Amino acid sequence: MSSATENASILHLAAGILEDTKEFIKYLESSNVALPTFSPTAEALPTKPEFQQLQTRLKTQLEDLQLLVDGPSRFYRYFLVSGYEIAAFQIALDFDFFTLVPTEGDIPLEDLANKAGLDQDRTNRVIRMLITQRVFQETKPGFFAHNSFSIALQRDDEMRSMVHYSFDEMLKACAQSSDAIKATPFEADSVHCPFYARFGVPIFDYYKKRPEHSGRFAKAMAGWRKHSYPWEDLKGTVVDIGGGSGHVSIELARFFPHLKFAVQDGDASMLAQGQRLLSDNVRDRISFTRANFFEPQPYMGASAYLIRQCTHNWADHDVVTILKSIVPGLEGSAPGTPLLINDMIMPEPGSKVPRIWERERRQADMVMLVCYGAKQRTVSEFNTLLKEADPRYVIRKVHAEQGALGLLEVYLDRK
Repeated sequence: MSSATENASILHLAAGILEDTKEFIKYLESSNVALPTFSPTAEALPTKPEFQQLQTRLKTQLEDLQLLVDGPSRFYRYFLVSGYEIAAFQIALDFDFFTLVPTEGDIPLEDLANKAGLDQDRTNRVIRMLITQRVFQETKPGFFAHNSFSIALQRDDEMRSMVHYSFDEMLKACAQSSDAIKATPFEADSVHCPFYARFGVPIFDYYKKRPEHSGRFAKAMAGWRKHSYPWEDLKGTVVDIGGGSGHVSIELARFFPHLKFAVQDGDASMLAQGQRLLSDNVRDRISFTRANFFEPQPYMGASAYLIRQCTHNWADHDVVTILKSIVPGLEGSAPGTPLLINDMIMPEPGSKVPRIWERERRQADMVMLVCYGAKQRTVSEFNTLLKEADPRYVIRKVHAEQGALGLLEVYLDRK
């Protein structure tokens, strides 16, 4: 996609950065949010769409200015060695740096190394590498403390799990990408992908055999966002297909106490974890059932069927099978019962979108390529698979995206 700053001069970019920075500050002040700092007590930034658009515009200009200032040679030199920085993050995660550094105050190098079970030399080198990335800080020579970026991984278990599983599994698989694709250049699915080449099993089997990693993966996937779908208009039970630990259903149940949720998943450990997450205010409205979404949907009479962040894990032919399997449930429910596909929606070719916005989605698409032999899809690609599964499928509405995910409202035309 073309960028609005593609032909901009350095001076023009600098002027745009200044104006957008002023808008950035003005928005925060009007929202009574303190300006961001690296202090561990810094406030979280707003997540409203209008602020995220401002962030994207500012980041795009900042990046273009840096690229022009560096030039191609310096950019590639830095880009190639930046991969080695991954080692510092992975060591810090595996040796618990983020939890060993105290929430308040600092810790001397010797104590950090002893608690981590690592020698002082490598402890020192790793944490100093991270400090250059603005992760941790050195309060005085040889004493280390949190800043806003490191404390986020200490306080947020889900965020830390997301970062840790990415380093521990996904980036290792990423290194096998070229070899895996050369081996099967015209096939892509869960056994013809870099993850399988690295670990010797499909990703789903990997987690079934490693329950300790499965729990971490579930936490990593637990981030969620509400969407503009009118949940308050539904009555009865929402079937959460492939719902894992049920974290989405649990949150929706808290916001919409008139609804019940039936969580289905093929992984017993995920379902067991979901049972442990239940609180008294939702316990009697959420059920867990082991079910395979490649087989005909067993639940009839639902008010809606929700499948969230599942289709992107599977190749096209598998998604067609999943969509076919949902049809019996829709046929066994009242006319007009929706199938809600809650997943990332890629921009259509030729559409004008911000470069950094698109890159975030292309990065997610590469994760699917590496780990699942699958992909993120456009609305047109979703529509093609829906029609192949059953010609009666109709996309009635594409809900506006908030953050990373969109929502397709799909119905079975039973006229």
